[in-house]
Amino acid sequence: MQARARTRLLTAHPDTEAAEAPRPLSAKDRRIVAWTIALILLGGYVVVQVIGLATTKDAVPPSWVITVPTGATIVGESRIDYEPYRATTYVTVRPEDGRKAEELVEQMGLSEQPTQLGPTPLDWRPLWIYSRPTPDGVELRLVYRRDSSDEIAP
Repeated sequence: MQARARTRLLTAHPDTEAAEAPRPLSAKDRRIVAWTIALILLGGYVVVQVIGLATTKDAVPPSWVITVPTGATIVGESRIDYEPYRATTYVTVRPEDGRKAEELVEQMGLSEQPTQLGPTPLDWRPLWIYSRPTPDGVELRLVYRRDSSDEIAP
């Protein structure tokens, strides 16, 4: 009996708030929403960077950062070498017929000295590219941490 009376009271009670239109957002409300979104994005960026910091030892430099000029080709698969404090990606690029390896290095914007790419907002680790002309092309070595030597070991 009490449950019926309670149900009648709840359903018989007019809901005055449901009939009203929602109030428009004030300038203060919009600022709160904007700051909340900005803090969520900043927090996500920090989390991604902390995860990158934790996994930097095992990170393999991507070979897609190399832009191969028209006519040049990448020879074979890229080779990955793991060392105690870095992982290195080796890529061999063959110039088009009639061109020399030194011209290819120059055309790619590299030199025989190490070239640094980055850091960028999406990848904070600087990437070092070492290049060495060989008889059949150019051997490129991509390293996240700079080597103590400037020569590519065979």
